[in-house]
Amino acid sequence: MSGRRLKHPVKLLIILTLAFMITIPAFTSHLANAQTTNESTQYFNKTFAWDYKGNHWTWNLSIPRALYDAYKAVPDYARTRNGPAGYGYLTTTEDSYIGVLAEKLNQTTNNLHYNSFDKVSFILAFVQSLPYSSDNVTTGYDEYPRFPIETLVDDGGDCEDTSILFATITLILGYGTIYVNPTGHYAVGVLGNNLQGSYWTYQNKTYYYCETTGNGFTIGQLPDEFTNAKANLYPIDQTRQFVAHVTVDPTDQATPAPTDAQSIWTTEPTSTPNPTDNTMPSVPAPTKQDATPLSFNLISQAPVLFAVILSAVVASVGVAVWSVRKKDVSPQLQPPIVEPTTPETLGAANKFCIYCGSNNKNVAVYCETCGKQIGHD
Repeated sequence: MSGRRLKHPVKLLIILTLAFMITIPAFTSHLANAQTTNESTQYFNKTFAWDYKGNHWTWNLSIPRALYDAYKAVPDYARTRNGPAGYGYLTTTEDSYIGVLAEKLNQTTNNLHYNSFDKVSFILAFVQSLPYSSDNVTTGYDEYPRFPIETLVDDGGDCEDTSILFATITLILGYGTIYVNPTGHYAVGVLGNNLQGSYWTYQNKTYYYCETTGNGFTIGQLPDEFTNAKANLYPIDQTRQFVAHVTVDPTDQATPAPTDAQSIWTTEPTSTPNPTDNTMPSVPAPTKQDATPLSFNLISQAPVLFAVILSAVVASVGVAVWSVRKKDVSPQLQPPIVEPTTPETLGAANKFCIYCGSNNKNVAVYCETCGKQIGHD
C-alpha cells in the first residue's frame, strides 16, 4: 500500500516540472539578430547586431541587388570543383563593396584605439553573429559555398560561408590568413605570435584558430570536438578569385531600412560612374549602444498566446491535484465486519423445566429458576 501512495506525488512533480518548462520562456529573453530585406527596391536593406567588450553594436547596410545576383549566378560546380582547397575562388578581396565594409570596420576599431588583436576579434564577433544554416536546407545542395556578399544577404550560412567572409575581410585589412579544415569542419587561421590558444604551423609561421560559427569563441579557442585533431591547411590564392563585373547605378537611391538608417549613398551623384570605376559610396559605421540584447517577451508581445498557455498549465495542475486527492480519500477495500458469536446467540430460550415450569436456554443443564437438573428427576 505504501508503494501505491508514492506514485501520486511523483506524477504531480512531473506535471509541475513540465508546466515550469512551458512557462519559463515567457519570462526570459533570448538574443536575436534583426534582419530585413526590402524586395521592392534594388537593394537589400540588412541590419546586423553583435556584442563586443560590453558594448552592443548595430550596423545597417544597403547591399546592391545587382551585385548579389552576379554572385548568385555562379553555378555550384564552379564553386566546388577544387574542393575546400579551392575556396580562394570565393574569397573576393577585390570586391569594392566588401572593401568598403572592411575599411569601415577598421575605422571603427581605430576610433576605439584597438590593437590588432582586438581589431580582428571585433571583426570575428561581427561574423559570428550571423545565423548558422546548413546548405542542404537553404540551397538543396550538399555543399554550396557562398561568396561574402551572398552570406551577408542570405543571413549567414554554414561554417565555410562565414569562414570565407571572415577571411576576405581580414585579408583586405592586411592580416595573414589561411583556411583550416579539420575533418567535417571549416575555419580560419590568423597569423600571430605569442598568443594564447590553439594554432597550426604552416611554412614556419603560426596561425591561430578562429571559429566563425557560434558566438563567444575567441582567437585561439578551439571547440572541444577538435582538440588534438589534425587539419588540412590551405593557403588562399587571391589571384584565382571570381570577380563580379557589375555596374551599380547610384541614381536609383536605396530605400532606407525600417530603422530609418542612413543609406549607403550619402550624396547625390552628378553622373553615372564609369563602368571601369570601382569606387563605391561611403557606408555608415557600426553604431555603438549599451549592451542590451534584442529579446522577445511572450507576455508583452503575444499576450493571447501566453494566456492560452497559462490556462492550459493551470488546468493540467488542477486535474493532477484533483486526481491525487480523489485516489487518496477513496475508501479502501476492507474485509466484512463479522460480530463474534456468543453462547447467547446460539439459540432461543426453549428448554422446559419439569419441576418449576420455567423456560430455559436450550444449552442449559440446570434450571435457571429452581436450580434442578433439567431433564432429570
